[in-house]
Amino acid sequence: MRWVVVAVAVLAMAGCGAAPVRSSAPVPLTFEGRPVVDPQGLQMRAEAELSYTLSFGYVARAGQEAVNCWFARTGAESEVDSRLWCGPVQVPGTAAATDWVPVPLKEVERGDAGVRLEVQPPQVPELGSRSTPVGKLVRTDGREAEADQGVGEAGPDFLAVLPGDGAVAGERSEGEQSESEASEGQASEGEASDGQASESGRQLGEASAWIRDDQLAVRLTGYGIPESWRTEQGELRAEHGVRLRVLRLEVERLRETDSAFRQTPWSGWVPQPPELALQVPGRRHQLPLERLPESGTVFVVYTVPEAGGSEELVLNTVGAKSLEQRVEVPSGKVLTDGPAVLRRGVGPAGTSVSQRVKLGGQEGTLEVERVRLGRQRPVSADGQYALVTASAPDRALLELRLRGKGLPQTAGASITKDLIAVTLPDGGRAPVVGARYGGDTFPVALVVEVPADVRSVGVSVVSGPVTLPVLGETGFEAGAPVTVPLEF
Repeated sequence: MRWVVVAVAVLAMAGCGAAPVRSSAPVPLTFEGRPVVDPQGLQMRAEAELSYTLSFGYVARAGQEAVNCWFARTGAESEVDSRLWCGPVQVPGTAAATDWVPVPLKEVERGDAGVRLEVQPPQVPELGSRSTPVGKLVRTDGREAEADQGVGEAGPDFLAVLPGDGAVAGERSEGEQSESEASEGQASEGEASDGQASESGRQLGEASAWIRDDQLAVRLTGYGIPESWRTEQGELRAEHGVRLRVLRLEVERLRETDSAFRQTPWSGWVPQPPELALQVPGRRHQLPLERLPESGTVFVVYTVPEAGGSEELVLNTVGAKSLEQRVEVPSGKVLTDGPAVLRRGVGPAGTSVSQRVKLGGQEGTLEVERVRLGRQRPVSADGQYALVTASAPDRALLELRLRGKGLPQTAGASITKDLIAVTLPDGGRAPVVGARYGGDTFPVALVVEVPADVRSVGVSVVSGPVTLPVLGETGFEAGAPVTVPLEF
């Protein structure tokens, strides 16, 4: 690979690329007002350090020219930053734009000849983060360059996450940010979208992969093998030896839209965010959750070896009762024996089912306002919250969001939860595994365990006497049981 010989070939490549040669004479560079000793040697040593960063896939080659290390002028004259900036590269998980790896310089000696600096290990940006130089990039031979060099060729381990709606999602930057990461690459089945250059004929074929847990749902709706991909920064192509791939993903971050996972305080570990990854030949790329919308479309543009190989979407549920799920791309074939319920939908945004209830002579209703079907759900536990998990792969947890309307107000939820019967199609009663309480007559949510393939349940309140706070001994009278459909 070309990055192995970056340090050796840097002088031969100095005249190539977008940055022009200004002068063959050495450029004076100063640090805190004193000349920098052997700046050319610093560049070469930093490039040698960066070759390891490239080889391990922490960054990928990108941009218009070979990867070099540059000083950054911080003043009008020769004063430079205390870091070298190496690039252009791309940090996997960011946009399809130029990133830079800062390499710190440590002062080791100061004398009449100037300041002697020592190259430190590269500070590789965190997953999904960008580092942008502050100041004008300059090399010892007089070349100058802009930090934003657009896109050119994508090298091995390139992976960009581009919002499908043009919105910026959660990008972090060190130094000066100058990126707009809106993608123009949104193509639907059988046709190029407005965002794609129609003359290029690039399209995404239909795909049908589906993967989810209780906090994240991802559907693969398109897959393409384009020769190039248009971004706001320009036309992206793959360099020799690798090929471009593009996924279109429909994402719903259930953790963000489901308030149950944001309850506090927790007993034990707080539910950890899941980890979504793309497995390609020789590499597993984690996709930063911060780059994904709460609900919407993203494009993942990446490179694979020219020889190709298997590709997979991988979802890791982290923490208590951890779970790894893998599906083949683009076929959607399930590669792991995960819980059957996770191959179903999580539930609709709202449900409207109500049962007539009379409490202490006052008539009202018990409303089922929403359902959630999954493997794990938060429940109340001794004044805190805990995560419960279905007992077997063929079982599921059904959460019913409840509200009493028109009934006397009393904090009786911990008592009334045992009076709510959830019946299965075979007539059996689903066992209660937990609830979440509030200050109302009924629990905020009731969680029961059901078969993973259940398509409906009955809900009813058991009639009879009950002793509740404030109200004392009173009685429930309930109407006919109601059916809650679970066809999703």
